[in-house]
Amino acid sequence: LAALSDIRTVEDMIEAFRDEDHCRRLLESMVWPNGRICPSCGYRHSIAIAGRDMGKRRARPGLYQCSNGDCWFQFTVTTHTPLHSTKLPLRVWLKAMWLILQSDKGMSSVRLAENLGVSQPTAWRMGHALRLMVGLDRQLEGVVEFDEFYFGGSLVGMPATEGWSRPEGKAQD
Repeated sequence: LAALSDIRTVEDMIEAFRDEDHCRRLLESMVWPNGRICPSCGYRHSIAIAGRDMGKRRARPGLYQCSNGDCWFQFTVTTHTPLHSTKLPLRVWLKAMWLILQSDKGMSSVRLAENLGVSQPTAWRMGHALRLMVGLDRQLEGVVEFDEFYFGGSLVGMPATEGWSRPEGKAQD
């Protein structure tokens, strides 16, 4: 996500996500900041599969093969992520990620669909997948303070099942 922090304006976003190859390289730098790692075995060495053009299909750009003799897994930057086997271009996914991260209060699927030029159900699925990918759907644990309210634990003299608590040192109203 650090690579997205350099993108400040819509013009910056358009330039950063100008084509699929550039988006793939940007996503690779975010997913593998210290070099490629096989998603199957965790081995740190792999080779790019260039493909052959002898009347057969070429390997897609960004396809790698693990160099571990026991693995040989073929993978891309989207393998084992919500973006795997997507029909949408990476530039659409990265634009969605940037728009969601720029919004202070989140972005509705209707607004996301309008901005990306996709259907609302597609935008909803994209938003859900991206929140899972960047960890925005994690459950909160422990005592959480939100404005002046405290959640978690129990009130003094009340059973713990009520789910509310007063932090230590706070006077009772």
